Amino acid sequence: MKNASVYTQVMIQMYLRGMDCRTLSQKTGMSYPTLRRKLRGEGSIRLADALRIRSALGCDMPIEVLFERKEDA
Repeated sequence: MKNASVYTQVMIQMYLRGMDCRTLSQKTGMSYPTLRRKLRGEGSIRLADALRIRSALGCDMPIEVLFERKEDA
């Protein structure tokens, strides 16, 4: 079974801030379905998207660490 997200660090940061995907979508201005699809790895995350997500999370983690992909084996 596949994980809900291939971006483990994004999910960890959301959890640490008590944030769900709906809240993150509101803070980024991205639609909920689009954000969920991107976080599941079903769509590409552009640099502008990554910066918006990182800003909404209030995170200063480098983009390449925050968005490192974790695929199921």
